[in-house]
Amino acid sequence: MLKPLVCRKNYGLVIIFLGFTSVVISGCVATQRPFFNQELTQEPMREKQVLEDNKLGVDGLGGARIAELTPDGSQLLVASGDDNSLAIFDVDSDFKITFNRIFVNNSTIYGLEGAVSLVVSPDGRRVYVVSFYDSAVAIFEQDEQGSYQFIRAIRDGLPYDQVFSDKESVKRKDKLGLLGAYDIAITTDNSQLFVASVASNAVSIFDIDKNDNVVFNHAIRDSDDINYGLGGAVNVIITPNNSQVIVAGFNENAITIFNRNSNGVLVHSQTLINGKDNIRNMIAPQGLSISPDGNYLYAACGEGNAVVVFARNGQGRYSYIQSISNSDDDDDVSGFGGAGSITTSPDGTRVFVASESDNALVILEKLNGGTLKIISVLKSEGIKKIDERNGAASVYVSPDGKHLLVTTGKGDTLIVYSIH
Repeated sequence: MLKPLVCRKNYGLVIIFLGFTSVVISGCVATQRPFFNQELTQEPMREKQVLEDNKLGVDGLGGARIAELTPDGSQLLVASGDDNSLAIFDVDSDFKITFNRIFVNNSTIYGLEGAVSLVVSPDGRRVYVVSFYDSAVAIFEQDEQGSYQFIRAIRDGLPYDQVFSDKESVKRKDKLGLLGAYDIAITTDNSQLFVASVASNAVSIFDIDKNDNVVFNHAIRDSDDINYGLGGAVNVIITPNNSQVIVAGFNENAITIFNRNSNGVLVHSQTLINGKDNIRNMIAPQGLSISPDGNYLYAACGEGNAVVVFARNGQGRYSYIQSISNSDDDDDVSGFGGAGSITTSPDGTRVFVASESDNALVILEKLNGGTLKIISVLKSEGIKKIDERNGAASVYVSPDGKHLLVTTGKGDTLIVYSIH
């Protein structure tokens, strides 16, 4: 089980595919490396640039799991699970991307083994990377010249083989709730970090004080309350106004919502569970996204091969309104196999889904009432599947609504597309 990470923040409409060899889209400039077929209606897109791992001086795209732009859009950051790295790319005013440097897990830079997700602080000064194998949060900070430098990593230091082979004895050593760390989110006021961890079955809360010190607060574990659905916690997001923290529990087919008060305290509000309250196809939720206005919650469900939609009422509670899946009795529904990452456009009119098993990117339109309609399906061709990580791992929309980034697990390629 692995979720594509991702990717949720935004800078453009350009598409960046990490891992695929290329894409062909109706209405696009023709490419020499056809890799996708497009079904249904088209979004006008064209290829801008292709970067491949270990070619022409590029590094850090091996098993790329997520890509994210800095707030000013001047740099692109990539966390790679196979390279155990954080790679930095420069982005110019025309959105041309060039390799800058790479931080690789070693004796002095640690906490990057199995790097799977990252988040950038709102001011761009810091990058926080979570790693699955190291069960850690690695912290990078800009120096006086504006270059990122490794600062430290937060972890219990438990070996990976212990974390997953002897769970009962490890529980006593699991102080931070970071075992199998898989996703990370930060509040817009830079006051707290939240980490979802698969093996700890927990969401961990870290406070950021006025001196930028990261201090462990506590971990909320699935075992703390029978009403939680944190088993296999794989994704965490924060609502736009910082009032709720939402966690996907892969193993429990559940999404748990916590209300967050002005002091940063979390209180359980609701758990959405597949099969209850008419919820359909929410099997193994992997990716979560919230609409910019905070009114709709979207879940990409890897084993349900589906996207599930919830509406939020004035009291902050969510109700199921729709699921779209490959199992629907509609020949036009496809591309959701292994759906693992989901995000929305800055204006909330589009929803983008990356699906690993189907090697696909699905573009949907939000209709009145919050339901979704498929408008494009981009599917790969000619790829020999190595494992479940070979497909689209994460999707990211740039803050200015002009760029889209998609990472893949084994493609080891970064492709940039513009959407007009």
